[in-house]
Amino acid sequence: MTKAGRPRSEQAREAILNATQALLKESQGAGLTIEAIARRAKVGKPTIYRWWPTLADVVLEALLCQADANITIPPFESLQKTLRHILRLSVKAIADGAGVHLRFLMAQAQQDEAFRERFRKNFTAKRRAVLKSIFMKAVEHGNIGPDQDLDMLTDVVFGVMWYRLLTGHAPMDETFADKVTGMVMKMVQPLRA
Repeated sequence: MTKAGRPRSEQAREAILNATQALLKESQGAGLTIEAIARRAKVGKPTIYRWWPTLADVVLEALLCQADANITIPPFESLQKTLRHILRLSVKAIADGAGVHLRFLMAQAQQDEAFRERFRKNFTAKRRAVLKSIFMKAVEHGNIGPDQDLDMLTDVVFGVMWYRLLTGHAPMDETFADKVTGMVMKMVQPLRA
């Protein structure tokens, strides 16, 4: 995702990512530009372009930093408890600002095929892997039968979340996270002894 060249100044990198997050929160993504980020971070535009190929890539890295800090994977207890925990963390992160990042990035991914691939590889594939690992643990613990299609189950969970995030027709809160957890629990077939 980053370009070769002079090593990054960690101070400049943090300033750029903090500026990106602040501007996204203030403007909801409308009119976000490299120029505005550079001005807010007190760096030159060439510094940003040296490290990120596009504006969307700056936003993606800001999102990844936020996700890594706010969405931790708990030790597996049961499918219901672990899934509810991770979904509650996810909707909290969305409410705390990640939702603006995600809507912005999804819009950019529809316009730029190369960025769509970077977004898939660096964000959506990683989030899918986390959720699928929870489902795989559930199979090991007998919460899900071995014949369950874990890829489709992962798609269902993220499909519901993306739809609500992109349309905004209803809240994404703890109640929503709990309802998605309940829906999954009704869909899965536990291993029968």
